[in-house]
Amino acid sequence: MYRSSEEYDRMAKLAISIIEDYGVTALDYPLDMDILCRRMKINIVPYSSYEGADSGRIDLLMKKSKDGFCIPRSSKQEATIFFNDKYGDHLTPARISQTKGHEIKHIIEGDIDDSEDDLCDYFSKYLRCPFPYVFYLKLESAVDIIARFSISYEQAEYVLNNIINRRSKYGNGMFDYEIELLKSLLGKEFDEEEIQMIVKE
Repeated sequence: MYRSSEEYDRMAKLAISIIEDYGVTALDYPLDMDILCRRMKINIVPYSSYEGADSGRIDLLMKKSKDGFCIPRSSKQEATIFFNDKYGDHLTPARISQTKGHEIKHIIEGDIDDSEDDLCDYFSKYLRCPFPYVFYLKLESAVDIIARFSISYEQAEYVLNNIINRRSKYGNGMFDYEIELLKSLLGKEFDEEEIQMIVKE
């Protein structure tokens, strides 16, 4: 499905609003999604919690999703993320973290189906590895990005390609909302030597 740049920009801004609203700082990276979920009052339930007497339920959970899914917040229930924590060779800590971020987007936007899964994935990548922060840190390799943010190699390559594309389009400039993100993450102001050019929205 084709997505406009405006839709991805909206996801970036949504991720930034979560970072700012829930007090995430540079010291929180690599981002512990369980801690963030607790701050957001989102329950997290691993599939393995149903081992033993409820082990038959694990099959039902796996049928629903091999990675995870969520139940939205309502007047009768709290938002909950169910996630696969060990059943399958495809699982890594980075993938589990990505799944939690993906489901957070579904919860906060009240998605009623999976039609925006690609946007959820982008949101989760941005939340767990904010592109302007990578840009600011001058990380130039996937290995460096993985070491700092504990994301997968595939996602680190995606972030690098995103940065390369933006440099070709905007140079070293940053949008106003990205500068606000860095101020929030780093707790400092930036002078014009640090931000060589500010690209207006």
